[in-house]
Amino acid sequence: MTEKADAASLHELSVFGQIDAGQIAELAALIERLELSMLDCLTLRDLLRLGAVHADAALFAVVAALFAAAAEGSLCLEVSPEALASLLGPGCGPQRAHELAAQFCRRLDQGRYASLIADDPCAYLPLVRVSADGKKRLYFHRYFCHERRLAQRLEAFLEQPRQQPQPPPETIVEALFSPGGCLRERPGGAPLAKDRRQVDAIMCCLQKPFTIISGGPGTGKTSLMVNLVRALVRAGAAPERIYLGAPTGRAAQRMTEAMQQYLSSIREPSEQDLCLAETGGSTLHKMLGYRNARDDFRYNAANPLPADAVVVDEVSMVDVVMMNRLLQAVDPRRTRLILLGDRDQLPSVEAGAVFAGLIPRGEGDHRFREHLVLLEKVYRSGRRLAALAAGINAGRMPERAPLSLQDALRMPADEWCRVAPRGAAEWQRDQDIWLRAQYLAPQAEAASSFRDVTLQAAGRGEDALTGSRQGRRLLTRLFGYVNACRILTLVRGGPFGCEAVNRRLADGVRLAVEGAAGQGRELFSGALVLITRNDYARQLFNGDMGIALRDDEGVCRVYFQRAGAFIGFSRQQLPAWEFGYAVTVHKSQGSEFQDVLLVLPDDANHRLLSREIVYTGVTRARRRVIVYGNDRVLARAVGRRIERTSGLFW
Repeated sequence: MTEKADAASLHELSVFGQIDAGQIAELAALIERLELSMLDCLTLRDLLRLGAVHADAALFAVVAALFAAAAEGSLCLEVSPEALASLLGPGCGPQRAHELAAQFCRRLDQGRYASLIADDPCAYLPLVRVSADGKKRLYFHRYFCHERRLAQRLEAFLEQPRQQPQPPPETIVEALFSPGGCLRERPGGAPLAKDRRQVDAIMCCLQKPFTIISGGPGTGKTSLMVNLVRALVRAGAAPERIYLGAPTGRAAQRMTEAMQQYLSSIREPSEQDLCLAETGGSTLHKMLGYRNARDDFRYNAANPLPADAVVVDEVSMVDVVMMNRLLQAVDPRRTRLILLGDRDQLPSVEAGAVFAGLIPRGEGDHRFREHLVLLEKVYRSGRRLAALAAGINAGRMPERAPLSLQDALRMPADEWCRVAPRGAAEWQRDQDIWLRAQYLAPQAEAASSFRDVTLQAAGRGEDALTGSRQGRRLLTRLFGYVNACRILTLVRGGPFGCEAVNRRLADGVRLAVEGAAGQGRELFSGALVLITRNDYARQLFNGDMGIALRDDEGVCRVYFQRAGAFIGFSRQQLPAWEFGYAVTVHKSQGSEFQDVLLVLPDDANHRLLSREIVYTGVTRARRRVIVYGNDRVLARAVGRRIERTSGLFW
């Protein structure tokens, strides 16, 4: 029922109830324009039946718009003739949209919808109208409750007094950045720079119960997270009472790997540092004790987390419902809360843009300003890629004449370009060019290719690969190739979606590595396997990337990298997976690659086109970015910022 609704199904399932036949055609067109799923349409039908409002086209249209808004991530709709008409206009036409919007507002004020829409938030009806800050907003009751509870919890954190840890914060910071105690990118490497904003973040976390830290890629959020944990322990927090959480399993695993990597780089670790050896991340669901049978959480307002501090990464991906669940489980009187993320990245897939809403974009008074630290210095990207990201955030793209993909792949480091699509056949040829350049031909800095190393590793048993120095060296080289490049798409389906791209690239690698013998095989040596469902028992998480290799008995095993080590699984042991040569931008969040090919759809009106999705895509690259799309689509995307309607920050 998640498929998009069509007119025939709408009629067959009596979605329109007793609405006049003359108005059904325009409502069907509106549903198509809003891209509602059949499940949404059936729920809409049942809501109108529940409210005993069977023949009201205006109510039908507005509630349909509310479903569409929720699917786009908004929590509510502004209720005014002008605001509603602007939402309905693309589906109904301007004049009819104004008629329906005015009719809905008039009947709502007359109490015609009192059996369905409550004006009192305490009344339990499916929808609620709320008046605040001079505006009226229409919510699904569920979203309103989560939003209000979240706002109240945030206020409780703001009301907590400043704290004065012992030893003083300045002494703790000095110890973290001392010659023997500072972090390094690797053991024996140069110490990480003492960034002023990162020091500000550490001081804020030590003195205040609630801290928000935002920074783009390469600004040092990962090393800062480790230093925050080190600082909290020095301020008296028990290591076992510091909880690290993230919205996805892969992001949680990266927190664990970062703790291990950076702690091992300290030249003279203190006793507090050594006590953190077992500290690692978990998903928010696991941290809060999700109980599937009851669809609730063990930890909540009545039973808060037994924590001295809770540190959450990738918070931009957390929706309003999960954020409320999290904050309800954190007692502001005894637990510090630290939120890290990038305000400019894509917001959560589900409703709400909480992290971005916590952070002001302009100057002036803001209730969270004293709890906010913005990381500005970029250590990862070069000057041109940093300028590209800044331009996208400002709503502009530098002018660049398009190149061919062949020429684009010859660009030097710290460079970007656009490749203009020339048709379906050319797009398939460009995928083959990418395949040869990234997987089949030797890289400029290496004498061998991904295919060459795959052939060297294939035919070895698991023990020979994971238990010997030579085997681990081969796997390390393979993962180096895998992490060097990725195709990122906005969509899953269609010619420019990751599903079609993965099929073509998988066929190309299969043929190049196993020849005709590999045709028809589900897995093959060189297959990139992307996990799509968490498996806590095997410590495999949504977003994990593995490499399949056929062993000496002809059986394919899939290998995953784990903090310098490797682990292999048979096909039968894997949770749900798909090929990973191309992934959606949403799935790529938190990852980084040397080269990124960002593929845009060919529809300039596609609903996923936005500034945030382009920014997120291009900032996954450390070395080169290639944007594959026409200039009209790209301009439309960069010119459109995601606007999610909410009443959270009244």
